[in-house]
Amino acid sequence: MNKTLLIKSGVIAIIGIILLVVLSSVSGTLRERQSFQNIAKTSVARSWTGAQNILGPILVVPYTVEWDRTEWSEDRKRKIVRHKSLTGVKYVLPNQTQIQSRINTDIRYQGIYQFPVYATQLNINGGFSADNISEQIAVNLPSQNAVLTYTQPYLSIAVSDARGINSVPTLSWSGNEYAFKAGSQLTFMDKGIHALLPNQLIANIKNQQEIKFSLDLNLRGMDEIKFFPTALNYQLSLSSPWPHPKFYGDFLPLSRTVSDQGFDAQWQVSSFASNMEEKINLCEKGQCEQILKGSFGVEFIEAVDGYLQSERSLKYGFLFIVLIFVAFFIFEILKNLPIHPVQYALVGLAIALFYLLLLSLSEHINFLLSYLLAAIASVLLIGFYLVTVLRNGKTALMFSGLLTLLYFTLYIIVSAEDFALLMGSSLVFIVLAVVMVSTRHIDWYQLEDNLKTNTQTDEVTDQ
Repeated sequence: MNKTLLIKSGVIAIIGIILLVVLSSVSGTLRERQSFQNIAKTSVARSWTGAQNILGPILVVPYTVEWDRTEWSEDRKRKIVRHKSLTGVKYVLPNQTQIQSRINTDIRYQGIYQFPVYATQLNINGGFSADNISEQIAVNLPSQNAVLTYTQPYLSIAVSDARGINSVPTLSWSGNEYAFKAGSQLTFMDKGIHALLPNQLIANIKNQQEIKFSLDLNLRGMDEIKFFPTALNYQLSLSSPWPHPKFYGDFLPLSRTVSDQGFDAQWQVSSFASNMEEKINLCEKGQCEQILKGSFGVEFIEAVDGYLQSERSLKYGFLFIVLIFVAFFIFEILKNLPIHPVQYALVGLAIALFYLLLLSLSEHINFLLSYLLAAIASVLLIGFYLVTVLRNGKTALMFSGLLTLLYFTLYIIVSAEDFALLMGSSLVFIVLAVVMVSTRHIDWYQLEDNLKTNTQTDEVTDQ
């Protein structure tokens, strides 16, 4: 059996593998550019602020327990009285917390990169139940003669980046006003603010029914804003002119509207859903890591991320090259027009260059225009080259049309994120079906004999 066809197929396969390495190099360049973008984002966050995580308000009640305990001396000959003391804190969740915020967004630039930043005023109000405070601050005493003393309580709000607090807020607490101080005074999230409350608050708690509080917190941040539902009933309402929000976390909005003019979203989370009471109890025992789990928020994303779209395009790069090679190979067989492996390689390199051109253009103009310019350049280059290779202008025009159709299909696949896999696999199936149908009458053994005859004829002619 003549091996000419098998050898040529193997050579084309090797060229395909080499082009796969080229595409991997382009992918490496993409990752490098993404790392530059992350460095630029860090630089902007350093001069502005980073993403904000908001926890609270939480009422913190420090306490001290003192008691005397009779113990044997070290020599076990007499009994002595030792004075013991224990300090700790009790965390009390509000019965209700309502937060309303209008988030105003802007764009900050760092070189060729741009990042969304925001400024907002959080209108926070809620209330504590006197019965709930009494219940939550109860302490199991180690001895009947133990004396429990509560020290000055305070209300804490924690944020992830305190540089974003634009002004010092004032706490309205049961009709009185108290100034906030720097630092949350929380061991598990120390950045933020706290307001010292009257010492007699706990002593007079039984004389009150419900304690109302409110404050306005001016905050700025970058990229996203996230909340921890630290209340028995936690309600959050956010609105913004940003048209491309991404809602994420353990709790999605109860209702939301998104349009070109912005978005409105409302959340409502109960302690049954967040399990925050159990987390608070664990934190009082020194296990606070669970409190920082179970958050939700919104991310201000770009509608079309050029790097993300380029990355999706690259995933289909090798498939794209294979489809062109298959078209060449079928044309070579059906028209008996030999195409040299070098010509396969040059066309493949032109397609690989399309992805590098797309990446570089998308850093400066929007992705759709970048894709259009790179595709036009690739089609014109390959079409001009094929006029000579295929020795027929109409055939070259047909291949240029096929290439244009493939570029159009690739863009549809890249844009349809949810259906990308379905569309990609359907395209492969259709191409395979076309190849099988168009070559079903070919006698491959006879084709090998013809190739052998043509090769021998060329050798005689050369001699």
